[in-house]
Amino acid sequence: MNFTNKDTVTLDIGLSKEDLERIEQLRRVDIDNSHVKRSYFAKANEFVAQLSGVKLREKVTFFQLLAVMINAGVPIIRALYVLSDQSKNPYLKIIIRQMGKSMEEGVNFADAMSAHLKIFTEAECGMVASGEASGNLNNILNDIAHQSEKNAHILSKVKAAMIYPIAIITIMFIALFIMLTMVIPKLETLFMNGGQELPKTTQILLSLSNWAQNSWVGIIFSIIFLIAAFRFARRNKQVKYAMDYTLLYIPIFGNLMRKLMIARFARMLSSLMDAGLPIVKALEINAHALGNSVYRRRIEFASQDVAQGIPLGENLTDNEFLFPPMVASMISVGEQTSKLSEVATKIADYYEDEVDTVIASMSKLMEPIILVFMGGAVGFIVAAIMQPIMALSDLSGSI
Repeated sequence: MNFTNKDTVTLDIGLSKEDLERIEQLRRVDIDNSHVKRSYFAKANEFVAQLSGVKLREKVTFFQLLAVMINAGVPIIRALYVLSDQSKNPYLKIIIRQMGKSMEEGVNFADAMSAHLKIFTEAECGMVASGEASGNLNNILNDIAHQSEKNAHILSKVKAAMIYPIAIITIMFIALFIMLTMVIPKLETLFMNGGQELPKTTQILLSLSNWAQNSWVGIIFSIIFLIAAFRFARRNKQVKYAMDYTLLYIPIFGNLMRKLMIARFARMLSSLMDAGLPIVKALEINAHALGNSVYRRRIEFASQDVAQGIPLGENLTDNEFLFPPMVASMISVGEQTSKLSEVATKIADYYEDEVDTVIASMSKLMEPIILVFMGGAVGFIVAAIMQPIMALSDLSGSI
C-alpha cells in the first residue's frame, strides 16, 4: 500500500498512471458536484425562508437581546451566532448568521447590516455605525429597539383600525357576488313568468346578475391585474410620488398619514442625533427611511439647505401642509437652545398621541358609514326582489 498523503490512499494493484489520474479527476468532479448541490439546496432553502419574512416584533427582540449580550461582555460575533441558533424565524436565522460570517471576514457590524436593507432600515444602519465609532453600541441598540417598538405600536393601531372596515366590505362584496351568481338567476324565471313589466330596481338587479354570471372570470383577472399593475407602478418614482401625494389629500386618511409622517420624522431625528450623527447626515437618512416620497423629497431639500447654513426650522416654514407652523417653530427653538434632540422627542410624543386620537375617531366614524352603505345595498336588493313578488301576489288576489 502506497500512502500519498494523510487524506488520500492509493492502492497499488497494477493500475497505470493514466488510470490513477483518471480516478483522481473523477473524485474531484464528484466533490465539485457535491458543492454545487449543497449550494443549490442552500439557495433554495434561503428562498423558501424569505417567504416567512421578518416581523417588526422579532427585529425588536433581536436588538434587545444583542444589546444585553454585548453589555454582558459577549463578543458581538459570538452573540450573533448565539442569536442565530435561538431564532425561531428561519429567514432571520440565515440573516444573522450571514452577518456573523461577514464580521469574521473583517466587515463592521453596520456594513454587515447594510447588506440586508430589506430587513434593516438605513436609519438603523446609520445609528449602529455611530455606535461603533463612539463605543456606545449597546445603548444605541437599546435605542433602536425602543424606536422600533414605538413604530410597531403605532402601525399595529393603524392596521387594527383598517382591518374592520376592509373585512366588512370584503365580506359584503363576496356575499353580493354569490347572491348575483347563484340566488338571483333562480328568481329570474319566476319574475319573467309573471308577464308584467318589471320595476326598474329589479331590471337593474337582473342586469347585474347577468353581468356577474357572464364576466366572473374577467372580474377575477381584472382584480389580479389591477393589484399587479399597482405594485409595478409603485416602482416608478414619478408614479409613486403622485400616489403618495394623492394619499396625503384623502379626507381622514390624509390627515392621519401626515401626522404619522411627522411623528416618525421627529422620533427618528431625535434618535439619530442622540446617536451622535450630524444633523445633515441625520436628515439624509431620515428622508430615505420615512417611506413617503413627498416627505422624502421635502426633507432631502431641507438637508441640502441645512448643509448651506440655513436653519432647519426656518427651512420648514414654507410648506404648512406637510409641516404645521407649530412643528417649524418648535424646531427653531430647539436649534436656538441647542436642544433639538429633546424638542424633536416632544414633537414625536405629541404627534403619536394625535395619531392615537385620529385612529380612535376614525374607527368610530367608519362604523356608521359602513352600516349606512350596507343598509343601502341590502335595502336595494330586498326592494328589487320583493316588488315583483308583491305585484304577482296582488295579481293573483284580484283574479
